[in-house]
Amino acid sequence: SGRAASGFCFVTFTEHAAPVSGIVFVPHGRAVISASLDGTVRAFDLLRYRNFQTLVSPTPSQFICVAVDPSGEVVVAGSRDTLLIYVWNLQTAQLLEALSGHEAPVSCLAFGAGAGGVGSFLASGSWDQTVRVWDFVSSSAAIDVLQHGADVLDVVFAPDGATLAAATLDGQIALWDAREAQQVGAIDGRADVVGGRSLLSKVTAKNMAGGKCFRSLCFSADGSCLLAGGNSKFVCLYDVSERLLLRKFVLSNNGALDGVRLELNSSKLTDAGNEEELLVDADSDEPSAPAAPRALGRRSERITRLAVRCACVRFSPDGRAWAAASTEGLLVYSQDDERRFDPSDLEVTTTPSSVAAAISAHDFGRALPMSLCLNEPALIRAAWQRVPPEQIPLVAQSVPLPYLERLLRFLAAELERSRHVHALLLWVQQLLIAHGAHLRDRPATYEVSLRALHKGARAKYDELSQMCNSNVYALQFLTNTLQRMDAA
Repeated sequence: SGRAASGFCFVTFTEHAAPVSGIVFVPHGRAVISASLDGTVRAFDLLRYRNFQTLVSPTPSQFICVAVDPSGEVVVAGSRDTLLIYVWNLQTAQLLEALSGHEAPVSCLAFGAGAGGVGSFLASGSWDQTVRVWDFVSSSAAIDVLQHGADVLDVVFAPDGATLAAATLDGQIALWDAREAQQVGAIDGRADVVGGRSLLSKVTAKNMAGGKCFRSLCFSADGSCLLAGGNSKFVCLYDVSERLLLRKFVLSNNGALDGVRLELNSSKLTDAGNEEELLVDADSDEPSAPAAPRALGRRSERITRLAVRCACVRFSPDGRAWAAASTEGLLVYSQDDERRFDPSDLEVTTTPSSVAAAISAHDFGRALPMSLCLNEPALIRAAWQRVPPEQIPLVAQSVPLPYLERLLRFLAAELERSRHVHALLLWVQQLLIAHGAHLRDRPATYEVSLRALHKGARAKYDELSQMCNSNVYALQFLTNTLQRMDAA
């Protein structure tokens, strides 16, 4: 596990004895579930950094995918050899069900919300070219079987559970109505996913569509966009309603990786491949022959370079950032939040000097929205710190809803480094009271900022608690000493 802010790894779990094939967070964010080819599914506590649960199947199986239901109580994993889907209770580690029906290895799993957000369904994709939708709470049989034209590599539900997307081996992305089990569209991504030219390829990169496909899909927080990555140096962003490519992101320009360059030097190509990459025996009599490499990137091919690949893509909960697990590491793409300028409600009179004048005139209901519109941290800090405690409820009610998330995110950042803990908590309390219904109806919009506030408040609580507990005996000693001096 690593911190997104610094990029440094702060804990490493080494319990698995074979490669890890899948990983997913529990919805509450305090644990992570991993599946491995060693035949175990393990749950790790992200607070105490320990393996608190190990899930196994009755017969040894190699798990290649894992998923957790929205309640965080049920864990499912797909097997490569037994062709079954195993269902466990996370708290008791008890095997609840083994779902059968697929005729090839189960490659992907995803949970989706039911109609009206009530209940949940499980979608499983397999190399048998089908996606099966399960309601294992009421039945152990698949309620829908969605047929595809190629092996299914990944499935994902939209946040509302109404749309299901499936990526297949032929480069297609099929879009289904999850509740009616009808295909509503398709995205042909073969031309979009084609990247650079492999050293072993005999054709140009433009004509090399074989083997290029998406292996990971992810919907944005509002379900309007779909992110796709796979066996290419490109990650593609699609508009779901229009089925159009919005943008292609380049994962790497590192020429040392195979599949990055669009053109190769044809003078170095031979019938056996690129002459720079040919393997030479260690006992070769040619004095200028290079030594055989110690380890190959792909042992099944006569090539020593690692290929540029994208194993997984995921959006952040607020949709303002996304990450890709690639050959070069974990890449995070994000919008610039620090100095983002929002001119939507900007007027000619909205200037830093007018904010300062409003603060001097004690017109805080006007000063705070103007500072939020300009998005200047110094102005926002000056505005909220000058508000008297008795006026905080009134000013909190006057905060425009478009700026509410920005203010909550700013207060969360202030809570980590400011000494005005009581004032910050008063602000958070009054904002929650004034806009509680709005926050409840839009959980996806405010989830990140509210979690940041909870994290900052918890850190301050732990810090102050430790300080008070360490000084309690010193305070008792001073109190007793003063009492004795008064008695004397």
